[in-house]
Amino acid sequence: MYRMDSETINTSVNGEMDYSNLREKLLQNKDKPAIINVTIGTTFKGAIDDVDVILETLKVCGYSQDRFYIHCDAALCGLMTPFINNMISFKKPIGSVTISGHKFLGCPMSCGVQITRKSYINNLSTNVEYIASVDATISGSRNGLTPIFLWYSLSAKGQIGLQKDIKRCLDNAKYLKDRLQQAGISVMLNELSIIVVLERPRDHEFVRRWQLSCVKDMAHVIVMPGITREMLDNFISELVQQRKQWYKDGKAEAPCVGEDIGAQNCACSYHKIDYICP
Repeated sequence: MYRMDSETINTSVNGEMDYSNLREKLLQNKDKPAIINVTIGTTFKGAIDDVDVILETLKVCGYSQDRFYIHCDAALCGLMTPFINNMISFKKPIGSVTISGHKFLGCPMSCGVQITRKSYINNLSTNVEYIASVDATISGSRNGLTPIFLWYSLSAKGQIGLQKDIKRCLDNAKYLKDRLQQAGISVMLNELSIIVVLERPRDHEFVRRWQLSCVKDMAHVIVMPGITREMLDNFISELVQQRKQWYKDGKAEAPCVGEDIGAQNCACSYHKIDYICP
């Protein structure tokens, strides 16, 4: 939006930021202040960047707190992390956090909240006589209905309800990952994530019917609050049965996803032998 120069930081195989590459880029651009977008749950693999490691890296590279700004993109996981650990906290020198309302909370339309420091808001705010109010938005306008949906969802669930949803989702994600692994299917689950990444099913109709999002040879399942064990069992059962048909004649093999999710998570014929043999 501001046509500023930017650098893309490499990621590790699980989708998390490569902190050594971050260090390299910071040192290469040491004459410039840094605005860092930290991902709290990447879109496809659900990887969570470590805010503490990033802050330590900035310190090692000689960046004082007035020379960097950290934004935490916590669209899906922003409501989960406070119940798991205090990774996101304004006690740390972060600048802002965004959280979606239509993802984990399940609001019926796209909406979200940005939380930032009051000093930043004061710098951006304009007193608009026409609306008899202070405006701090980029567009000069915002939806008045979505805050009601957010308020209703939060009020209906409450803190205890949210905590139960989060525990159930984390438990179900681990259950799905373990069951797929037992069935000999390539699968990965990042720590503190509800996104299970697996090998891409061979049949397009299967992908369409289960509404799987796919990238290269990977697909993922996002285990949301509305997903039950029964649904997961049906999915696993059908996938296992279908795989028997797809690969029964030996002419086709399950894809190798070692480079995408890690060799230790890949169950292709090559990596399976590699990790079984001493």
